[in-house]
Amino acid sequence: MSIVSNVQTKKRIPFLQLAKTIIATLLAWFVALLVYPDEQPIFAAIAAIIVVQPSINQSLGKAIERSTGVVLGVAVALGASLIFGSHSWLVLVAVIAAFIAGWLFKFTPGTSNQIAISAMLVIAIGSATPEYALGRIIETIIGATIAFIVNAVIVPPVALEPSQKAVSELGANIAEVLEDIGSVLRRSTSYEVLSNINTRARELRNQLNVAQATIQTAQESLRFNVIKGKHEKELDAEQQLLSQLAVLVTRTIGVARAVRDNYDESVIAEPGIAQIAEEFMRSAHDLRMLVRDAGLPAHNQSHPATNELPALTEPIRLTPPSGANWILIGFLMENLRRIRDEIIGVSD
Repeated sequence: MSIVSNVQTKKRIPFLQLAKTIIATLLAWFVALLVYPDEQPIFAAIAAIIVVQPSINQSLGKAIERSTGVVLGVAVALGASLIFGSHSWLVLVAVIAAFIAGWLFKFTPGTSNQIAISAMLVIAIGSATPEYALGRIIETIIGATIAFIVNAVIVPPVALEPSQKAVSELGANIAEVLEDIGSVLRRSTSYEVLSNINTRARELRNQLNVAQATIQTAQESLRFNVIKGKHEKELDAEQQLLSQLAVLVTRTIGVARAVRDNYDESVIAEPGIAQIAEEFMRSAHDLRMLVRDAGLPAHNQSHPATNELPALTEPIRLTPPSGANWILIGFLMENLRRIRDEIIGVSD
């Protein structure tokens, strides 16, 4: 990892968030000056900078974290000054006491650091008196409150687009694997191709985890958001679809592995295998339609006329498979049933 990668990100923060941080900091500074005209409102500015976050829920959390840390840090600084007086080494005592307090009470790293920073600043730039300490607490509350209001009022961010993209791509990738499984059941296939399908199927698990993380981020961006009403139904639909896709990921991984491990060229000649292959192709198609009907973009598949939509209900007539092929065919049939039930919304 390069030094640059430790300080740079691949993507800039949205300009809107930068603008809100600047606005909140300026407002906090001048409002605090009105209350305490003889003090530099450093605590108010720091609070404003920290509290402006990508979501309102995160802003509320940072406001609480910042305010708690300042109150406790100021208390530590005041207590240390009253006990030990005014000495140059008092800053170190206060910082050490702050970290120990954070550890004892199981505070978050952010709160613990804030306690230490506040204690250090109070001692270093001001006289640790009750009046001064109270002023810094009020100043922090002013900055945090202004930042929270700015973040809530100025176009609150809603992180729906990344979740929509992640869920849609997951559905499309599951469909592609199902299609490929149907394809290899129709012709002689090398072990390398089967292994490739199995590898892609296993990658679906990581894609599912990414999609779940983006859903959680989207849910957090809506919490306490004043415009969340029009987006909640969209997110609920995404969550419902993701629950279905999670089951399909498990089924698809199992089928891909079974085909890889039990495939034999003789299975192509089995009666009914062509119908089984067709059902996998239909399940891929209907899965794309499920993604589209949830309001998400269906990838790489045009929408056919309604009367051409596969329904995954055509019965398959089987005769007893030869040799060990019954293991694979039986497994495929049961998983087809479960895949179909998940796509059309039938519970076991």
